Amino acid sequence: MSLKGSTAALRLSVFNPGGLVKIPSRNSVGSRKNTRSVVRMCGFIAVRDKNLSIPLDKREPLVRELASRMVTRGPDETGFYGGDVWAMGHQRLSIMDPEHGHQPIVYEEEDGEAAVVANGEIYNYKELRKQFGLPEGRTGSDSEVLLQLYQKLGPSMCQHLNGIFGFVVVSADGRSMMAARDHCGIKPLYVGYGQGGSVWFASELKSLVDQCDRIDEFPEGHYWTPEEGFVRWYKPAWDRDDFVPTAGLEGIRDALKAAVRAQCMSDVPFGLLLSGGLDSAVIGTLLKEVLDERGEQMLTFTIGQAGSPDVTAARMMAEHWGSKHEEYLFEPEEAFAVVEKVIYHLETYEPELIRSAIPNFFLARLAGSRVKMVLTGEGSDELFGGYLYFRDAPDEAAFFKELRRIFWHLHNVNCQRADRMTMAHALEARVPFLDPNVIDAVMAVSPSLKMIDGEARPEKWALRTLFDGEIPDPVLWRTKAMQCEGVGMTWVSQLQRMCAAAVSDDEFARAAELFPINTPHSKEEFYYRRIFDKYYSGLDKFIHVWEGGCRAAGAAWESAAYTRAGLADVDQLGRGLGEGGSDLASVDEEDAALPARSA
Repeated sequence: MSLKGSTAALRLSVFNPGGLVKIPSRNSVGSRKNTRSVVRMCGFIAVRDKNLSIPLDKREPLVRELASRMVTRGPDETGFYGGDVWAMGHQRLSIMDPEHGHQPIVYEEEDGEAAVVANGEIYNYKELRKQFGLPEGRTGSDSEVLLQLYQKLGPSMCQHLNGIFGFVVVSADGRSMMAARDHCGIKPLYVGYGQGGSVWFASELKSLVDQCDRIDEFPEGHYWTPEEGFVRWYKPAWDRDDFVPTAGLEGIRDALKAAVRAQCMSDVPFGLLLSGGLDSAVIGTLLKEVLDERGEQMLTFTIGQAGSPDVTAARMMAEHWGSKHEEYLFEPEEAFAVVEKVIYHLETYEPELIRSAIPNFFLARLAGSRVKMVLTGEGSDELFGGYLYFRDAPDEAAFFKELRRIFWHLHNVNCQRADRMTMAHALEARVPFLDPNVIDAVMAVSPSLKMIDGEARPEKWALRTLFDGEIPDPVLWRTKAMQCEGVGMTWVSQLQRMCAAAVSDDEFARAAELFPINTPHSKEEFYYRRIFDKYYSGLDKFIHVWEGGCRAAGAAWESAAYTRAGLADVDQLGRGLGEGGSDLASVDEEDAALPARSA
């Protein structure tokens, strides 16, 4: 697919030169040891220009300018490295041991310089050093282990990693290199192909939009080398066609707690994005146990409209835990005002994803003004079958097949929304439900324990039973809600009207002419598309409309839930809730007792 970029994309100011770390050979004596981990949740760009299509004197200024477009991902520092045919730029957000861990990381070797640039965190880097006899890191950075492992194992290193990441690593002689992305696309990565055979890698589209003739999303769970192309390295047993899930619920809680413990290491304050739903309540329950061991208080953040179900339920959980709780109550006018910023950071025109991202944008802005890292409850619905259309699954085999299908859409739906909205505010989101060990444990559970059976067994019954008695019943048994429901009942319909008012009848009549690919069906969609085209002209084919947001449309069975027909009038959905369709919607925010279950 040939995608032309637009030079009208943002031109942000270039950062001052940052810290490049050059490290003596791994065999040298007297290297500094640092036992503290350094986390850089950030953004990077890298280019392999073997034909020297970019003049050497222009390479560094260009790479720095392209990296600066992702400044919100890493406002703390910028870094640059340039070799004979390679150049790397990095925007750093330092969460642990901010004094060290600059990127790119470069090893000085006898035959040249080996380098790595990465976005994310390797949770098991200490275990990997022990397992493979690697020397102590010289930067205090978990990303340094990527360079060490590549030199020892090559591309096979990926199957040993537990973390969230996108990275590019280059050998000392410059002859070999590899790029890779984490198991389910929690961290973003794109690959572009430019003039003169250049190959580009970047954490966000905006850094490639005017440099490449073609841009692709780097597939999750894959690595890439010039010799092999894309190779899938993440091959879980549960994704085989002959896999039959028969396990019980034993071990799931322990796996979740281990993931929470591993992911809440930080040298700066961090918190929990508390939606008021089951998933964040589960993560918060486990996080409180870990923080109680440390004698620390939990920080929680919530978004919604005054009196909305999410705000009410979140307050109940915050009081239950005794957390330091903050919330942001937004108005519909505010939602319309940030649409352009949301689309710019989200890099899509998919309407449902944009709507669901707007509350996340406000929530991340609040949390990002207080902390640098948060835990979230993303991923639970894809593992436990939490979406309401799963109630129509005809049998266990179909239920499990659908879980496998929607899991592989996480990268450009939930993960994309969580990463882009938080990183728009220099905030890192971590997702314990998507730890590989948690995924394996939950996917092995028999579908008979996950299938929905009316009131007797609601969606995510298996997860609810694991925390029965630990989470207050009104939240534990709260029915799954779309975010546009949970945060409030009126803002979506008002947003739609505001978007429609910004598009004339004459403009909308030309929708098919202006946007022949994925032509907008409404003035709201037209408005989103017009903004997207302003920054990402030519990338129309890149967006998968309704692929992720409307999951039910791809299921093997028919269901009215979450289909385009079922959601044709989101305003009607909001009105239904306001008329009593959800018990939580009508609860007074000062009332301590919530109903045990919503309809």
